[in-house]
Amino acid sequence: MKCFIPFRSVYWLTLSLGAGTLLAAERFPFVIPGDDASPTITDLAGLSPKPAGADGFVRIRDGHFYTDSSRLKLWGVNTCFSANFPTHEEAEKVAAHFAKLGINAVRMHHHDTANSPRGVWGPIVNGQRTLDPQQLDRQDYFLDQLNQHGVYANLNLHVGRAFTEAEGFTGKDLPYAVHYDKYLLYFEPRMRARFKEFCRDYLTHVNPYRKLKRSEDPGVAVVEIVNENSFSRDGARTAASLPEPYRGEFKKQWNEWLSKHYADTAALTKAWGSESEPLGPMVADSSAWKTNLGAWRAHQTQGFPFETRFNQAGPEPKTPAMQVRIVKKALEVMQQELILSNLTLETNQLYTVSFWIKSDTRCAVHADISNQGPGNWSSVGFREQVQAVAKWQQVHRVFRTTADIPGKVRFCLKFGGQEGNFYIGGVRLRKGGEYIVIPMGQSLEEDTIEIPVDGWSEVAVRDVKHFMEDTEIGFIRELTEYLKKDLGVRVPITASQITYHGADIVAQTCDYTDIHAYWQHPRFPGRPWDPQNWTISNTPMETVPNSDRLLACAPWRLLDRPFTISEWNIPDPNDYAASVVPFAAMVAALQDWDGVFFFQYSNGGGEWFGDRMNGYFSFGGQPVKLAMLTACANMYRRGDLAPLPQVAAGSLKTMMPATLALSHRLGMDPKAEKAAELPAVANPKLLTGPGVLWDATDTNRAVVQVNTPATRAIWGLVAEGSYNLGGVQLKFGPIERNYAALVLTSQDGQPLEKSKRILLTVVGSAQNQGMIWNEQRTSVNKNWGTGPTMVNGIPVELTLPFRVQSVHALNPKGERQGTVPVQADGAQSRLAIGPEFKTLWYELTAE
Repeated sequence: MKCFIPFRSVYWLTLSLGAGTLLAAERFPFVIPGDDASPTITDLAGLSPKPAGADGFVRIRDGHFYTDSSRLKLWGVNTCFSANFPTHEEAEKVAAHFAKLGINAVRMHHHDTANSPRGVWGPIVNGQRTLDPQQLDRQDYFLDQLNQHGVYANLNLHVGRAFTEAEGFTGKDLPYAVHYDKYLLYFEPRMRARFKEFCRDYLTHVNPYRKLKRSEDPGVAVVEIVNENSFSRDGARTAASLPEPYRGEFKKQWNEWLSKHYADTAALTKAWGSESEPLGPMVADSSAWKTNLGAWRAHQTQGFPFETRFNQAGPEPKTPAMQVRIVKKALEVMQQELILSNLTLETNQLYTVSFWIKSDTRCAVHADISNQGPGNWSSVGFREQVQAVAKWQQVHRVFRTTADIPGKVRFCLKFGGQEGNFYIGGVRLRKGGEYIVIPMGQSLEEDTIEIPVDGWSEVAVRDVKHFMEDTEIGFIRELTEYLKKDLGVRVPITASQITYHGADIVAQTCDYTDIHAYWQHPRFPGRPWDPQNWTISNTPMETVPNSDRLLACAPWRLLDRPFTISEWNIPDPNDYAASVVPFAAMVAALQDWDGVFFFQYSNGGGEWFGDRMNGYFSFGGQPVKLAMLTACANMYRRGDLAPLPQVAAGSLKTMMPATLALSHRLGMDPKAEKAAELPAVANPKLLTGPGVLWDATDTNRAVVQVNTPATRAIWGLVAEGSYNLGGVQLKFGPIERNYAALVLTSQDGQPLEKSKRILLTVVGSAQNQGMIWNEQRTSVNKNWGTGPTMVNGIPVELTLPFRVQSVHALNPKGERQGTVPVQADGAQSRLAIGPEFKTLWYELTAE
């Protein structure tokens, strides 16, 4: 009998950091090979019947995905750019490796963003884009290999395509909101026609390895029409800013829509002219800016100062201005702002806000009138990002306040995250407002009614939104019918994500609902996707169950159809990224979702078999995330954590609070007139449900626990804490940044107490060698370092309520590399693990 060995403190180095203490563990290399498919205890390929699609097309039954034989839950990853087109040799290895990881679905994404070899496109011939034959062949073979290993495909259709001048389209002067020709696709008829051509060529292409058209392939689980593409929710202001011919096309269709709803200009004028109210008393102004800020307050986060200079020349002699000079560029927009607090506004009342602005260099000022906290900072009716240019421009907006004004409100001008100076003056906020009705020279009879944006009546703005919603619905219905009736697609189809369309449009058009979410997505205060200028907050999601990004997805589900999250990640580098997988497994299982796709596994470009973390999103080369992907598959796919029995249904107009997501299955009932009435969670920092606990009452000890017969798990700030998971007793030692995740799961499907083979996975964080953080630990800029990836071993003592015969430390493939002493005492077993075993997972075998 081996003796129990306690923790060895020699592995820990204490570093003093001000008032706190950081424990830095000895790290060791750990790389899970991207071509590994060996049959070890970490092999979950048995969860996936082979080949995918052998038991019929994916269909919808009782609001979920089914095949002929059973319910289908998708546990997947995204592949992007050239990762959709691996060589045949790569495809064979990657498909087998995915199956071992427990993956049974791949979302093929950004296939249409670039030309070969990063994308599917070949040359443009006679104004027509062609598909590259070699790329199609590679993708065909990849699809076949995935299907042979039980892995389904999620085919995306429009992700990053930009229609080119060679195809007859102009891309000059387009705003960033229509990047990748998003937004335009919904109303531009020539783009719609070309998009249909692509769908035809892409989906009716016969895969020679499967001898099937893609549209008729049961190995394809679902189809997405457009990715992250909003139209009606983005609004008409984008359309008004478009260059020709796009602006003119929008305006033409807008006037056609008006003609169907109003008899003539007189009827339109009558409908639109009933909302104006005379201007009333002044609520706020900037008259003090001749000499000082007056009641306004300059808010600047320490280390990011700005200066104000008064009585500057304004747009006119009676309107003096103030110069704002940025001394040091801030990281976030709200770190530099001007605030006027303690304003009193009436609910559901018209107000007019106006000011003049210009800038030496183009910059953005975020203006809003909002609640002033401390628990509510939401807008009360006005929020806008104003682009300041070298010439004075006046902003003049009429808005109606919301009903959510519990007390005082504030007027904010935010400008952090940029350099340069700007001038502002003539700030006024007045009660009342006189809307534009129909300007002189415009008429319905001549189809010259402009696009109503700033200053137009509420009815006009409402009408243009209805026009855009009708256009969006028409596009989705037309494309869905084309895919199903003309091209023969037999699987469920969705359009874009529900937060981009809105629930009402998805309810009317889509077979299933999809959503995207990220915890602390990188922010780029300057140029979008600038690899040298980005930050993250780098804080644990465990501390904020009342405002996390994943539970917030649950109320968006439409309860009468399947629900997937096709992009979810805690992007790297992040000290707390280990929880990205267990959080997803827990929430998806409890909420009975139908698919989780982590974004992403690889962008291609030689990343398949790398030994380091590759950028913000890639799971490949990130051993902590990959180990958790395997460890948590049973929780969701096998159904170890059962769906919540109680349902709390919202309506399309009112969603349920996300804090109910550990006790109730949430979503919207499209037929409901009103939302269910349930008492609020007593303590939003303490959420509980059958087999789960999320305790953030002490943010320094915030943890999540899962307790099921076959899987026990805990993650969060667990350092030097003791926990009991259904009889499994854990005592953690000191851990770097106090953070770890542990999963104990039966690999034979039996309860842990009866299982003969158990996988224990314990992780902390991963980082590349030579990775250099900034002082705030919010960015590594371009200093990502090199491989092999380094991880920290987590010291923990386990007391198990059953006898264990042996414990083995495993290498990255899951092969035994050494024994761990285990002490059996009656019906209990005790063992201690830590960095000395240089592994993230262990195999436990029972007698």
